[in-house]
Amino acid sequence: MVSARAFSADAWDRVQPCFTAIVRHPFVVALGDGTLEQDVFVRYLIDDAHYLIGYARALSLVAARLPDPDGLAALASSAAEAVAAERSLHTTFLASVGVDPDAAGVVEPTPTCRSYVGTLVADSALAPVEVAVAGLLPCFRVYEEVGRRIAAIAHDDGWAHPYRPWVDTYADPAFAASVRAAEELADRLVAPVPAARVEDMHRAYALSTRYEWMFWDASWRGESWPRPGDG
Repeated sequence: MVSARAFSADAWDRVQPCFTAIVRHPFVVALGDGTLEQDVFVRYLIDDAHYLIGYARALSLVAARLPDPDGLAALASSAAEAVAAERSLHTTFLASVGVDPDAAGVVEPTPTCRSYVGTLVADSALAPVEVAVAGLLPCFRVYEEVGRRIAAIAHDDGWAHPYRPWVDTYADPAFAASVRAAEELADRLVAPVPAARVEDMHRAYALSTRYEWMFWDASWRGESWPRPGDG
């Protein structure tokens, strides 16, 4: 059993080098100062729409496996609220720039998106449930932290930040509450498990944090699938 500090706090501390790379990534920097090209942001939103479908599936799989009703209800509620808010944001912004939100679904997700989603869904179905929950946390925490940092810029009086609705979604106290609920669930699950399993949880958390960096990077680079025979 492990009785040290909360897992979520320890896990977040461990991935600080990766999170620093995220906030310094040119996509996130440009998103923050409002200079991100609109076509790059649209490309990101379309890929993120694919991600959210898979993420919601992973959350549902994990929720069905949780041993306690309170944990199931907390995860299901926080996940549903977060995913609904993000989907609403996607629909509103894409429509505002003349992109049909439904038509966006025919665009193939990037290799990074497929890999990230595939990892989360596989772990949610097959890995120990506490490991699966750990892998789902970085999506919550990274977006909360990025949103909070950008909000300080976007809310500057007298400046209409072009992506303020996105910023407001993740800087919203309601989103922060969803993050805390998910982290508290992981902290409860970790209590009875052996140290080796806790390290598995840390590895899942770290891998998902790396995927978060890769996701921003894929949108920035315009990542696409290579064609067999090209080059």
